[in-house]
Amino acid sequence: MDTHAKAKDLAKRHYLIMTSVETTTEDHPIYFARVLEMEGCFGQGATREAALEDLRLAMVDFIESFLEDGLPVPEPAKLDSTLGTATQAAFTFTAQGKKLRQKPNESYRDAYILSARVV
Repeated sequence: MDTHAKAKDLAKRHYLIMTSVETTTEDHPIYFARVLEMEGCFGQGATREAALEDLRLAMVDFIESFLEDGLPVPEPAKLDSTLGTATQAAFTFTAQGKKLRQKPNESYRDAYILSARVV
């Protein structure tokens, strides 16, 4: 299997994905999507769906660069608890042995988990 095909296969794993919406300087919404297990791997678009599609393409490139450099590809995180309320999604997950929690007084009003493997 070539590197690109292997990267496409690995990108299908159940990574934790967070989306957010910001406003441009012209007051237009712009959506961002990022993989929580891969620092710097993100996508963007005019809609949430476009941002997620852009992220899926970026994930393949990101993982392919790990493979080409002989580096380990980050494993999908395992979810320790469930999401909180719809207006304040408080969650905890384990990523590479580190337990991460929501920061005090910080709410993720537009955050959700696209897919996760429950522990």
